[in-house]
Amino acid sequence: MPPKSREGPRTPSTAAAKPAPARGPLDLRSPYVVPLLLLAVSRLTAGWLLPASAEDAYITFRYARNLAGGHGLVYNPGAHVMGFSSPLWTLWLAFGIRLVHDPVIWARASAWLADGVTLVLLTRGLERHVSRAAAWCFALFFATWFYFSAVAASGMENGVVVMLVVLAATLVERRHVLAGPALAALALSRPEGLAAACVLGVGATWRDRGIAAALVVPALLLLWRDFGSIVPQSVLAKAHVYGTPGPWAGRAWWEWLVPFPLGVPPGTQEGVHLFLVAVVLAPAFALGMRALWPHRERAFARAAGVMLLVMAGYSALGVSYFYWYLAVPLAGVALVAAAGLPSLTRGPALYVALACFLAGMWWGTAPLYIGRSQAETQDFGGVADWLQVHARPGQKVMLEPIGIIGWTCPLVVVDEVGLVSPEVTRRRMQGAGWYSDVAAAERPDWLVVRRRELESDAGFAGAGAPFRSVAERDSLLVRYTRATVIASTPGPTELWVLARVR
Repeated sequence: MPPKSREGPRTPSTAAAKPAPARGPLDLRSPYVVPLLLLAVSRLTAGWLLPASAEDAYITFRYARNLAGGHGLVYNPGAHVMGFSSPLWTLWLAFGIRLVHDPVIWARASAWLADGVTLVLLTRGLERHVSRAAAWCFALFFATWFYFSAVAASGMENGVVVMLVVLAATLVERRHVLAGPALAALALSRPEGLAAACVLGVGATWRDRGIAAALVVPALLLLWRDFGSIVPQSVLAKAHVYGTPGPWAGRAWWEWLVPFPLGVPPGTQEGVHLFLVAVVLAPAFALGMRALWPHRERAFARAAGVMLLVMAGYSALGVSYFYWYLAVPLAGVALVAAAGLPSLTRGPALYVALACFLAGMWWGTAPLYIGRSQAETQDFGGVADWLQVHARPGQKVMLEPIGIIGWTCPLVVVDEVGLVSPEVTRRRMQGAGWYSDVAAAERPDWLVVRRRELESDAGFAGAGAPFRSVAERDSLLVRYTRATVIASTPGPTELWVLARVR
């Protein structure tokens, strides 16, 4: 009878902690080939299911089209307002419009490529330094969780920001000659990208920091010259109108990670979907933090840390939830949890269960984004089509959903939130009656307003009641006549198009 081993049985955590030797890039057992194929299928299918970009993407599209057409980086002619959040993405879209004329195709192709780069770089780091199982866990989640596919189809820049975080961290670690430009690109990708670049720059060489600064500082000075600020008006408007009420209000960014229900389900649909797996996600995340700590100088671990810092910033400020903002925090959480998940397993049962969950949730979550896209296309697109027929180019319209309508119709836009109309933001912060005061000052030819704003004391969203009294509302409405009503679902959110009569 052979002697018993003194080492005892190997625990799952011990097995998971041993990195596997990297396989060839075409080896089907490597965490690249199959996940990249799944990513391609998932992204292409999402693009087919979601033919239109997200509403807010069309704001940047209009800026990019005006720039590509030689009209300058403006939304309304002659109005220099930085209503886009990403200078880099806006310039990239303008370049794409010049090449292919369709920003939707260009934005999606760019996002799909960025997602592929993110998957390869992060899974490669996990495979080399943590375990092949961890690499597979991240690769499969990132490739097949429908949220990431929806963001890639949205036309928004957030998935590209994730890629830039990972790419900059990788090039900084390798002391690559392109590390400086990568840091600069990240810094100009979004306001939180600037903060992320500063954090990653701590580990860069003086040469790389100098190159990044030499690229970023002139760009920021140009923004200051043209717009009077380096902070986008879109960010300022949302912060003022929607508020930054602090950590408890910011729990939408993390409540889905806590397995203990906080009395009610998570407040966002994405949070509800993720909460279904919180009893696994939470311990995997905790173990992943421990697993990544020894590798904290590695690019993939630094990228995870930066993305979690962005999440912490959103949470601490109570930043209003917009689903595409979740891309950076969720990628960071997924990366950390993937590093810790193998420590929870004993045999293949949990992996099989999670694989079934991912497959089922791909189809289970898709209707959420399909429904959003259809509602925006029918409601906002319906108003856009109507105004394109009945409004004259150059007329003025006051509305809140300025994306699809502003992209489609050559009208001067007065924006209810103030993303491209700073004077509206300033007036809203002064309190009730902002809608009637702005309408009296701007004298728009058209009003596009939700029925609820006309029938209640509260506006659609954000600070300030639109009217001081019913009499004030009525005095405004006598100058307009209801031209049409657009609504995929009749009710408080249906859109009334009002035409000025006097």
